[in-house]
Amino acid sequence: MDVPYLTEQLVNGLATGSIYAVIAVGYAMVYSILYLINFAHGDVIMVGAFAALTLIGMAFPVPAAILAACAVGALVALAVERIAYRPVRYANRVVPMISALGAGLVLATLAHLVWGPEVQPFPQLIPRGNIEIAGIAVPQQALIILGLSLAIVMFASFLLERTRLGRATKCVCQDIYAAQLMGIPVNLIIPLVYAVGGFLGVAGGILFAMYFNAVFIQMGLLATTKAWAAAMLGGVGNFYGAALGGLMLGVAEMLAVVTVGSAYKDGVALVIIVAVLLLRPQGLFGRRVVERS
Repeated sequence: MDVPYLTEQLVNGLATGSIYAVIAVGYAMVYSILYLINFAHGDVIMVGAFAALTLIGMAFPVPAAILAACAVGALVALAVERIAYRPVRYANRVVPMISALGAGLVLATLAHLVWGPEVQPFPQLIPRGNIEIAGIAVPQQALIILGLSLAIVMFASFLLERTRLGRATKCVCQDIYAAQLMGIPVNLIIPLVYAVGGFLGVAGGILFAMYFNAVFIQMGLLATTKAWAAAMLGGVGNFYGAALGGLMLGVAEMLAVVTVGSAYKDGVALVIIVAVLLLRPQGLFGRRVVERS
């Protein structure tokens, strides 16, 4: 096989995987604190991507439009937490999952009414073309997206490890009831985690839209499937495992393109979900948790 072609596909795989990593990190943050799957996360991402497209179309400066769209994602995530999750936080786990699915359907319906069902082109904000490295042409767009994604993940890591919000989040993750007794404002920390997850998710969704030059209603479902596969691969609830799982998923998809064809690329995520559930449910970097009665 041609080495330059393999190198190009590897870089493309790392770029798409880094986008999955950014989205999966938002999933992992919410799951780690409440052990609930945020099924509305993908639709929050879709709404934020459409918001970015609208603001750019209104001639907003691109950086301001992207930041505003991420803020929209954070606000929508806050609304989902307040309306769909908080009233059923301590109910049986099936109840919040159904509530989240309902919230996602509402967001998708509203987006359908506002922006329509058609696939809409996203502006090409990152120049295409190749950069020659060691005699090998590497896609410029993929390198830039990879760098931006890694920077976002590092920023999220800084929030988790070096800020009061991160320390409080870890306490709530360990024991939500003990955190309340110790004076940690749980009803403030949990919405903030949702907001950060929504902010990061929309950032990943905008990178997705820039990479594929498209925004569409179903991108929420696609993002949910890929991010969940990445989170499961790395270890659900494991921040760094989710990031590594995203990179591994992107590379696996590109290997599928090279070996069996692009038609099977999206099926890789589903195969990974089934394989992880059967062989290692806690993920590659997760730990098996034993529940004691």
